Amino acid sequence: MAAIMMTAMSVNAQDEQRSEVGVFYGTSSASNILSVFSTMFSAAVGDQSSWWGPVGVEYYYHLTPVVAVGGVGVIAGCKAIDEKTNEKDLTQTYITLMPSVKFNWLRKSGFGMYSAASAGMMISSVSIGEGVQQYDPEAEDETLATFMFNVTALGVEFGGNLRGFAELVLGEKGVLCAGLRYRF
Repeated sequence: MAAIMMTAMSVNAQDEQRSEVGVFYGTSSASNILSVFSTMFSAAVGDQSSWWGPVGVEYYYHLTPVVAVGGVGVIAGCKAIDEKTNEKDLTQTYITLMPSVKFNWLRKSGFGMYSAASAGMMISSVSIGEGVQQYDPEAEDETLATFMFNVTALGVEFGGNLRGFAELVLGEKGVLCAGLRYRF
């Protein structure tokens, strides 16, 4: 009877460890690169641009010890300020939601390596300030939806239920990405 109870508790403990949620920050996301090109006009007329993000959250459910499915949500943006008037010329916000699959190809106690692929939709919102409208009276706010992706070529994680991670990526999570995950 004790053996059956211990086996049942062990199975329940494994089932409880199937989900994980994480938060991250990256550098040089695909939307940040898009912002560079779209704010070149603003820079040409004397603006100073600043980019932020990508900041995001992710959730995975482990189907097996190797394969997990879930989703990634990312937000990033850019702001251009006119250097002469100190007024906002342009604000861009990018919100991305992508279903994702993760492959844990090295699993050791306290350390793991993985790859992941995500694809989904990005909503790009552009808000035009008065400075841009002076140069282009027909300029107006826009919201667009487009395809976005992310490929994690190499991810490393370390720790127990609460783990730190770092990734070498291409796409909306950036080129380099780091954060924390909690497995439950």
